Amino acid sequence: MRIIISQLYAFLALAAAASGVHAAPANKCVINGSVTYQQSPCPSTQPRKDPTLEELNAAERARRAAAASSAAAETPRTASSAPAAVSSSFRCDGRKYCSQMSSCTEAKYFLANCPGVKMDGDNDGIPCEEQWCRP
Repeated sequence: MRIIISQLYAFLALAAAASGVHAAPANKCVINGSVTYQQSPCPSTQPRKDPTLEELNAAERARRAAAASSAAAETPRTASSAPAAVSSSFRCDGRKYCSQMSSCTEAKYFLANCPGVKMDGDNDGIPCEEQWCRP
């Protein structure tokens, strides 16, 4: 029994020591055509040139323009279901249910523009059919 306990303590001590050891990251360097791995950064024969603010701004503008053009190409623009004048008079304010609406137009705006609304039980795209938007 004593041997088992001493072996258990030795195992636990070894496990605790092993878990505390962290390996340093290795850097893969190519020096004169041969690949080496080392803990310190790779030596460089060229001086590092930090980019200027103008270069960084130009690169960011180019990245944003590319992202905007790819997004425009992927998703075509669709017309809003609510008229512009009506949509400006409503705003998503947390209301979810038909009993909180005051018109069919308001319910349609909330269904089209606000997340988490519960106004279209049969999922036919017409909200509040029993209170406001009767067919």
